[in-house]
Amino acid sequence: MLPTLVGAVYFGLIASDRYVTEARFAIRQAIGASEKSSGGSDTSSSDGAGQMVSQDRLITREYILSRPMLETLEAQLPLRAWFSNENIDYFSRFDAEKPIEKFLRYWKRRVTVSSEPSSGIMSVSVEAFDRDQSLAIAQAVMKEAERMVNDLTVKARADAVAESTRELALAGEQMSKIRIAMRDLRNRQGVLDAQKANDVNLKIIAELRASRITLASQLAIGQRDLGPESRRILDIKQQIKDLDDNIARIERQSAGSDPEQKQLLSDALIRFEALENDRKNAEKYYQQVLMASERARIIAARQIEFFSPIVQPVRAESALEPRRMLMISLITLGSGILFGAAMFARKMMA
Repeated sequence: MLPTLVGAVYFGLIASDRYVTEARFAIRQAIGASEKSSGGSDTSSSDGAGQMVSQDRLITREYILSRPMLETLEAQLPLRAWFSNENIDYFSRFDAEKPIEKFLRYWKRRVTVSSEPSSGIMSVSVEAFDRDQSLAIAQAVMKEAERMVNDLTVKARADAVAESTRELALAGEQMSKIRIAMRDLRNRQGVLDAQKANDVNLKIIAELRASRITLASQLAIGQRDLGPESRRILDIKQQIKDLDDNIARIERQSAGSDPEQKQLLSDALIRFEALENDRKNAEKYYQQVLMASERARIIAARQIEFFSPIVQPVRAESALEPRRMLMISLITLGSGILFGAAMFARKMMA
């Protein structure tokens, strides 16, 4: 009877009324944001945007219950004075002299944030000991939460643009270094393009070999009718010899048989091939980074998620807390169970 009497006295006569103001909102992905940012075909971007929205919901919940939120609202509203009013009962009242850490604990008992997993709608419930104060706090919470969500999207877009810009600059610098290396190699080797020079040499050798085959055929035909010392036969042999010398000279230059020669075309060709591969890879990577930078710029140019109020805070007409009859009934039930358990234990011990 004693716990029931104490509970009835406290909840029936002493406990202060608490007015509850509820608001609901959603953080939604902008329509077409993922398609716009990915060219309309990258489903992974859509998944990434959905994950970002889910993370922002969790961030918003933690922010509403955080010290920065409390400090921001304290700068706008006299929260300590409201919650430490002498008209509030002693057990529900906050001591205004206590530090911010204690006030944060008290704040978490007066503000509740919940989220519906299926719809993603978030609910904020604010308890205060005056209906106007409860409404003002709920409105301030909604306004500050919306500002924080907008700041999150702005920061994310700015970071994406800055990162893509840095990556683009690095890719461009790498491509420039490879082009300068190719230019320096051309200047050192004395050729404009080793691959082209090699192709030209191969073409010349092929033409010379074709001419030699033609002259060899003419020599074979001429030797059947003319003597070996005739002028025509001697001229054809000299021409074949000149062609053989030229073919051998070009092949020596291409093969680089002389180890002391500093400008061997074959060595230059190997270096040019390596630099050419590096140049192609650098240009391909630069194009990829350029496309990513363009996507980041498109994302930064538009909002990718929105803070959408669904139920605006409304001034409470009656106090919902404390639930006096419910609390008295629970105390009575608990006391009865405890009393019965004690009597049972006493009888067993006897």
